[in-house]
Amino acid sequence: MRRSVRLALIAALLFLACVIAAASAVTITESPAVLNPGGQITITISGLNDGSEFNLLIDGKLAVTPGSMALFQTQNFNMPFSLKSGTVSASTHGTTATAFSVKPSGGKTYSVMDTADANGDFILPPQPYTISSGMYDFLQLQGPVSSGTTLLTTEMNLEGKKYGPSNSQITFTVQGITNGAVWVTALVDNNQVLAPTEVVIGSGIPSATPATTAAPVVTTTVPATGTTVPETTETLPEESVAVPTTTATATATAALTPGATTAAPAATTFYSADQQVSLTAQDVDYAALMMVSETNVPDTWLAIGSAYTIVPNSLSFDPPATLSFAAPSSGNDYAYFIGQYSNGAWTSVPSTPGAGTIDADIDSAGIYALMAYKPESTIQPAASGTAQQATPTPLVQDTSAPRIASIAQAASPSAAPTGAPLDSTVVAGALAIGLVLFARMRR
Repeated sequence: MRRSVRLALIAALLFLACVIAAASAVTITESPAVLNPGGQITITISGLNDGSEFNLLIDGKLAVTPGSMALFQTQNFNMPFSLKSGTVSASTHGTTATAFSVKPSGGKTYSVMDTADANGDFILPPQPYTISSGMYDFLQLQGPVSSGTTLLTTEMNLEGKKYGPSNSQITFTVQGITNGAVWVTALVDNNQVLAPTEVVIGSGIPSATPATTAAPVVTTTVPATGTTVPETTETLPEESVAVPTTTATATATAALTPGATTAAPAATTFYSADQQVSLTAQDVDYAALMMVSETNVPDTWLAIGSAYTIVPNSLSFDPPATLSFAAPSSGNDYAYFIGQYSNGAWTSVPSTPGAGTIDADIDSAGIYALMAYKPESTIQPAASGTAQQATPTPLVQDTSAPRIASIAQAASPSAAPTGAPLDSTVVAGALAIGLVLFARMRR
C-alpha cells in the first residue's frame, strides 16, 4: 500500500518536472555585438509559449552635440507576435523636448510630444496598449539636445502577454547613432532570459564624455487617481500599436581634490523609465530597473505602485548600492518600507526616509517594491497570492493639467499579470494522473 502511494506520488512529480522543464526552455539571444551605423540587430526567440509575459527593453546612448537635433530610431521593426494587455513607455535624458513617434507599415504616423523637465528628462509613462504583430516603419525618439549634453540616453520598452509563433525573430535597424551603444534586455514571466547585451555602434561611447548632473528621483507628474488622460483625436488601430522603455541613466563622477592621492570610486545613478525608482552604485557600468508585476504579497501588506527588477540579475554591490523609491506625496499614515521578492516570498528590507524618497541599502540585484503595512482596520480576507494594491495615493500628485496624450489606448485596461509560471490546470492534471495511477495500483 505504502509502496503504491510512493509510486503514484513519484509519477505525479515526474510529470510536473517535465512540464516545468518545457516551460523553462525559452531561450533568447541577440546579435551582433558590434554594429556599423544603420546596421541590423536580430533578437532570436525559441520556445516562448502563448500567454507568457514578455518584456523587451531597448536602451541607447549616443554621442550628440548641444543644440543639435538628436534622433534614436529603430527602423523596419519586425514584430513577429502580438502582445495583448500590454504597455508601452519611452524616455530620454538630455533634451529640451522629445517626440515619441511610431509608424505602422503602410499606416499613419502617430506621435506624442512634450517638453522635458528642468533636468532634461522626457517621460512617456507606461499606459495600456495592445501591441500587434507586423512591420513598423519606425519607432523613434527625437528632440533638440539641451545645453551641455554630449551623451544622450534613450529608453524604449514594450511588454504584454505574448501570442503568436513560439520560435521567431525580432529585427530592426538602428538609425541616428554614429557613435554610441545599444543595450537589449528581455524578461519572460518576470525572469531575466536575455541579460543586458551591449551592442557597440561606430567607435562606441566617447570615453571623455563629461559627467551629467544626476536628476532627482521624482522628476515628473503622474495624473492623480481618477484623472483622465486626454487622448489624441485619432485612434491608432489595434493592429498597429507601438512599442518601447525603461531606464534612463545619469552619471556623477566624484571630483578630485587638489593634492589628493586617491579618489572615491565613481558612483552612477540609474533610473527607471518612470523616474519613480533609482539605483546609485559604485563601479557599475550598466544597470536597468524594469517594471514587473508583484505577486504573493502578504495579506497585511499593501503594494504601492509596481515592482521593479534590477538587471542584469548577476549584479552585486560592494559597497552596498542605494535603492530609492519616490515616496507618496500626501496623506496616509502608512509605514512605508521596501520589500524584496525572492524564492516565492516577500521580505522587508531595512528602509529609511530620504528627501522625498524611501531608501534602502542593497547588496545584490533582485525584485523590489515599495510597500506599506496595511492598517489593521482595512485588512480584508484575500485569495492566496493576490496582490493588494494601495489605491488611495498615487506615487506623485498631479499639480497641473496633463500634457501627454495617449497613443491609441486599448479598449480594456491591462489584466493584472499573475507571474505564475504554471497554470492551475497543469497542477490539477498532474494530481489527477497520480490519483489514477494510485487507483490502478490498488487493484
